[in-house]
Amino acid sequence: MVLISGIAVVDLIASGLERVARPGELAFCSVRTSLGGHACNVSADLVRLGFPKSKLRVVFPAGRDLFGDFLVRRLGEQGIRVEPVLTDKAPTSLDLILVARGEDRRYHADPGANVEMAAAPVLALLKKHRPLVYYAGGVGLLGRFDADLAGVLRRARSLGALTFVDVVSPYRKTWAFLRKALPWTDIFHCNADEAASLVGEREPAKSARLIRRLGAKNVFVTLGGEGTVAAVPGAVLRVPAFSVRVMDPTGAGDAFSAGIVMQVHRFLGRGRRPEGFSTGDWKDILLYASACGAVCATGIGTTTAVDARKVEALVRRQGRALATAAIVEAAGP
Repeated sequence: MVLISGIAVVDLIASGLERVARPGELAFCSVRTSLGGHACNVSADLVRLGFPKSKLRVVFPAGRDLFGDFLVRRLGEQGIRVEPVLTDKAPTSLDLILVARGEDRRYHADPGANVEMAAAPVLALLKKHRPLVYYAGGVGLLGRFDADLAGVLRRARSLGALTFVDVVSPYRKTWAFLRKALPWTDIFHCNADEAASLVGEREPAKSARLIRRLGAKNVFVTLGGEGTVAAVPGAVLRVPAFSVRVMDPTGAGDAFSAGIVMQVHRFLGRGRRPEGFSTGDWKDILLYASACGAVCATGIGTTTAVDARKVEALVRRQGRALATAAIVEAAGP
């Protein structure tokens, strides 16, 4: 069983832009509505990767509005069991994403109902389902939930769950809430900018090591087209990116996280725990997750291109070369 919690967003994605329009200018492009936010994306990606729907639950905040209905309906159509936390205090979060060719994405987000999220619904589901993996995504934007994150992770651990934290840059607060939670975090994922902001170090391998020193057991820092750095017990791994034709990188980080959850859950199902994983195990997990992120970027939208067969085919074509090119450095325990 996997329990997913986190932010939920309706993405309005404008892609195929030659450039961002000047003031007063009309620019034509493709504009699509898509699932967004860590909770929606990771759960949808897991199903696309073949994870059993019966073993997946997702809880997220939303407004009592048509966009909240859209999120619940779209996930329900995929057979995902949703536990929405609905509020009248704020609308469902929206994110206008501009994707111009050759440039990084531009986000324009209304945090909406995410800032109203509390810990109680998650704690109740942890007690009810006792998952093997508990994933908390988009922390930093979850208001009252973030303040209680350490307690939630501690409770998840006490019920036997492996804990996975995936962050966004904090909204109207500092990283203090996360520092208290890292000692209860088994797997931690962020991008290079978030890692640098958290520990004050721009070099990804150094920042990953520093995050481990704060308490997280296994740290993954994704670098977009430059691959991924992972700091795990005894080693730091640097794995290059898969080579794909990128159409829209939106959601690639969430697909990466879904790949981590997928592979780690398989190990747990066989009775193995992360503390027993070898460096080779982590490299295999990292390659699979990186392939998930790469495949995601080949389509438009956060989850539309994710497909188990495409991921497996990409790993077969390029995985051996990337594994050979990977750099493994010895590190502390």
